[in-house]
Amino acid sequence: MNNGVKTAENSWGIIGLGWLGSSLASYLAQQNISSWGTTTKDFKWESDRFPNTECDVLFLNTPPLVNLSPADFVNKIPDHAARRILFVSSISVYGGCDGVVNEDTSVQPQTASARWLVEVEDRLLKRFKDYISVIRAGGLIGEDRHPVKSLAQSQKPVAGKSLINLIHREDLVRIIYAVSKMENSPKILNAVCPYHPTKSDYYTASAKRWKVALPLFELSMTENKVVDSLYLEDLYPQWIHGTL
Repeated sequence: MNNGVKTAENSWGIIGLGWLGSSLASYLAQQNISSWGTTTKDFKWESDRFPNTECDVLFLNTPPLVNLSPADFVNKIPDHAARRILFVSSISVYGGCDGVVNEDTSVQPQTASARWLVEVEDRLLKRFKDYISVIRAGGLIGEDRHPVKSLAQSQKPVAGKSLINLIHREDLVRIIYAVSKMENSPKILNAVCPYHPTKSDYYTASAKRWKVALPLFELSMTENKVVDSLYLEDLYPQWIHGTL
């Protein structure tokens, strides 16, 4: 095995052909890169054998499986599953942090899902240290998916003075691909659009755009976290959706 080299892009295995994974597969096809993938119908982490189809890049894309221990999750992946492994995590691992955070910031998970992600990250980085990258994605939006829709239907107040930390699916797909081509990719990468208006300003404009009711804002609730990156400006300087 020739781990961590730039040629690890000839074929991909995508564990999780959901909203993000299917978009990634389409983008790879546009680059003339073959891929195979699984859905929750044909592969369940808790009970099924891990797919044995060969690939150069293995993309792990699953929501936190809090009923499956992080150890069992990581141990299910074969030792030589791919030449490069990419795992999509979440900026929720910074839950308790305040101010500007980056990849060097110590995590402060505050939910069971975030704690699960932190332990999975740690185990993956230790086991596959020479050829893995963890991508901590911001809140994911896209052409047909936006949080303002669910917020408009919810009675839960939104911290209006807090700042957004989101990313569009089209940009995230291209960042994932860019990481796969790096010869010395960062072990952890924050993938968040460098656009951070207040939630009050952003969701008010978004509600008008999507023609939905305004969310309920609580202006006394404040979270000042801005998720930044030490690497993203060089890796991905041209955003498709730079203002979301």
